[in-house]
Amino acid sequence: MNVFSANRGEESDIKILQISDMHLSASIDAQLVGVNTEESFLSILTLAQDESWPPDLIFLTGDLSQDSSTESYSRLIQHLKGLHIPCYVLPGNHDTPDRLKEIFTAPPVIYQPFLHHKQWFFAFLDSETPNEEGGTLDENAIENLQQEIMAHPDKHVLICLHHQLIPVDSEWLDTMTVANPDSLLKIITEHSNVKGVIHGHVHQASQGHIANKPLYGTPSTCFQFKPLSKEFAIDDMPPGYRWLRLSSEGVIQTDVIRLDAMPANLERQSAGY
Repeated sequence: MNVFSANRGEESDIKILQISDMHLSASIDAQLVGVNTEESFLSILTLAQDESWPPDLIFLTGDLSQDSSTESYSRLIQHLKGLHIPCYVLPGNHDTPDRLKEIFTAPPVIYQPFLHHKQWFFAFLDSETPNEEGGTLDENAIENLQQEIMAHPDKHVLICLHHQLIPVDSEWLDTMTVANPDSLLKIITEHSNVKGVIHGHVHQASQGHIANKPLYGTPSTCFQFKPLSKEFAIDDMPPGYRWLRLSSEGVIQTDVIRLDAMPANLERQSAGY
């Protein structure tokens, strides 16, 4: 079943695939908690092409690589080039933002702070913190976001970043939220044209709210974290991606699509990676 066909909208709608937390490595044979992350990522691309094609845009919300290697980023570009869809990336805690700036410089795979498309404005924020698993936001970048929103009051805004802004009620994961969210939370609360936030990092489908505006976490393309867990725990849910349909009136429709089966050799009892 094609998800976007099943949820018919208007020609002016924007269809987006959010793909997150691929954890690719320099070697195509690399595994994390028993999962070959390259194979699992490619399975998600195939699933998306079967179920949700074609999107207008693809957003990749961090932890593109596990080792921040040039090899992993170069292969990612090659995988995405063949899709012929504009792709926008942002860094996670396993990525190196400066390397993303060097490598993702040309269509169809780009790293840039802002994107205007039809009636929407997309902000791609860097929440990576050197040598830390948790996130922080650069206050200058948040000020630039504020100015961009004020300069385009007619545009609906979707904010994209890697780390969660607010707790997802998993005690261990919530030690790794954005450490300084207040300036961004203020923007989300005070600007009515900010319609929502999407993020990665949590390896699960999650939803929260700020000022009645939704915040969506998306599954990883490899392994999932068990929701509501006090400690690191692997969930019995298959990899997946999130799709979004954004209307010209500012309405967000979204759902999560998953593979039918768990990755082979998943180490369910793993205590970390």
